[in-house]
Amino acid sequence: MSHRPALLLTLAPQKSRTYPHRPAALAAYTSSMFLEFRRALVPDQAFALWNLDVEIFGRDAFALAHWLTLVSYWIVVDGVTAGCAAFIPHVDFVEDLQDEQEIIPQQGTLYIQSTGLLPPYRGQGLGKRVKEWQIEYARSGGFRRVVTNCRESNAPMIAINRRFGFRPIRTTPGYYGDGEATVVMELRLE
Repeated sequence: MSHRPALLLTLAPQKSRTYPHRPAALAAYTSSMFLEFRRALVPDQAFALWNLDVEIFGRDAFALAHWLTLVSYWIVVDGVTAGCAAFIPHVDFVEDLQDEQEIIPQQGTLYIQSTGLLPPYRGQGLGKRVKEWQIEYARSGGFRRVVTNCRESNAPMIAINRRFGFRPIRTTPGYYGDGEATVVMELRLE
């Protein structure tokens, strides 16, 4: 199965900048900005992905070694890194149901492992555009089901997922190190 490297969602001209680029002061996202998803070059960019993950998620960030196993994309706004997204194709999310963190193969299922935006890009509609791209990515890759999970307190992500047709399939108490539950959601594309 092939994965498309990017889906451009606006027609604004791209600014040429060194990538990944992080300015001293980040601009807030507006819908007129150019949004793109650039496939991360792993293993070369794994450390940069991990650093961004730590900046976005803090204690919930994945281990550096984990980034070497993911299909990862930079979320880029006007040539500036605004976040990242990562997938695991053909697996189901069951880590919350097992003592071992084991990947369970599931042909036709795309697990959205991570979606993260830096604070200046949150709450302004960018999450909606990212979710649109993730669903199109799944469709264009021939996936019939998309699964994701997030903290129970992450109301904005749960709301975006619901808006795009994801439904909760379970809530697992104590999944995160601090005892918070995870909400597992799925979207059927069939």
